[in-house]
Amino acid sequence: MKLWMLAAILFCGTTVLLTSCSKDDSSSDDTPSNVEAEYGIILYGNAGGRMDNIIEDGFYNKVAPLLTDPSKVRVGVCYKYGIDDGVTFNGEYANGGDVVLFELNSKTPLSDNSLGKNYGVQWPEMALYDEATLTNVIDHFKQNMPAKKYIMLIYGHGGGWDKLNDYVREMPESNASASASLRGVLYDEWTESFIGSDALSMYELRRAVEKSQIPHFEGIFFHNCFSGNMESLGDMYPVADYTISCMHSLGSNGESMVSLVKELLKGTDFKTSAINAFEDFKNAANASHENCNGDFNLLDNKEIPNLFPICKQLSSRLQAIYPDKKTVINNATENDIYVPHPDFIFVDLQYYADKMAEVTGDTELKTIATNLRKQMDKTILKSLNFHNSPYAKGIKPNFTLSVVAVDKDTYKGEGGPTHSFKTAYEYTNFHKQTKWGDWLNMVEKKPTKNNPAGEK
Repeated sequence: MKLWMLAAILFCGTTVLLTSCSKDDSSSDDTPSNVEAEYGIILYGNAGGRMDNIIEDGFYNKVAPLLTDPSKVRVGVCYKYGIDDGVTFNGEYANGGDVVLFELNSKTPLSDNSLGKNYGVQWPEMALYDEATLTNVIDHFKQNMPAKKYIMLIYGHGGGWDKLNDYVREMPESNASASASLRGVLYDEWTESFIGSDALSMYELRRAVEKSQIPHFEGIFFHNCFSGNMESLGDMYPVADYTISCMHSLGSNGESMVSLVKELLKGTDFKTSAINAFEDFKNAANASHENCNGDFNLLDNKEIPNLFPICKQLSSRLQAIYPDKKTVINNATENDIYVPHPDFIFVDLQYYADKMAEVTGDTELKTIATNLRKQMDKTILKSLNFHNSPYAKGIKPNFTLSVVAVDKDTYKGEGGPTHSFKTAYEYTNFHKQTKWGDWLNMVEKKPTKNNPAGEK
């Protein structure tokens, strides 16, 4: 078996050299690199702690035996193991900090420290958040794992749009934060800046894909929390046909990823495979969200920008009626708007529009909310919703996509060391298309009372 490994990393942290060198020169090539698959899946991730065991037991062990025919589905993995603190680390196939790069199939040796020994290096400072790293990984698998179509699977901790870090790193001449830490898609617990763990942002993800040899994927699956966020999706939707995302905290033991591979092996396209996979793992996903609310959505990316003009109408109308409807809007915002997680600033967009139309009685807002629902139905091709939280006043909406909801004081306040919340937010494509920030710059209250504070 050809043993792929990371051979070198330039210390500047921007270029990763990926080679097909082997630590075992006697190995044979059980999967010829020229076998073209119908689908190539590139899994890119870092989670740490107990989740290192989930990626091993919940994905590697279940998927590897299925991958016997390289002409159907091939799976390439670039995964960075978490910090081995002697307490939470429970990876078995590599040591803490190992960066492993390999093709997963039925011949992959999965045993104690096998991946770290044969497929990787101990290099915890390798920055998975750096877009150049991701570009090189994509190029490596394009060259060594040919396929007719490709899917990207991002596995790890996510946080959606973030005021502190999601700003203009790609414009050093601006007032952007000097930190290389941009957050949202994939946190890297090994690389620390003065503001916390570094991570990959949607801006970096989009550019990394666009610069790669696979500039467009058929599907991207975010196995990450809070990725179903309008501000985030508004910047990354051009690089894939479809997206699987979650607007809540994501509880999963890998069942969703395994189900998708099983469906693709049947020879169906990504859209059909994802729809069928949702049915396959829905019971396991519901069980994993015990005492929590949650969701999975399959999105048609070409429909995402069609949500923008409706959101712009919603923002404009709220601003127009706010002086006369301030009391009812403030009361509903503070007490009734469902917040998926108490530590984050997102709300369900459709629920927000419906509630504003309800409490104001405004005919135009009712029309806007109705049109938003119609477009959501076109954008969300398949949805799973889990309503297991007893803490959110019994609210059980059909979850859609989330949007930032804060009050004007927060909006005008601190963002990062060199920029305000407002400056960072208005950099997003979502704001540029909808002027949503103009509404946040006016409203006096933010959702605080209807969050699932007791969720696990």
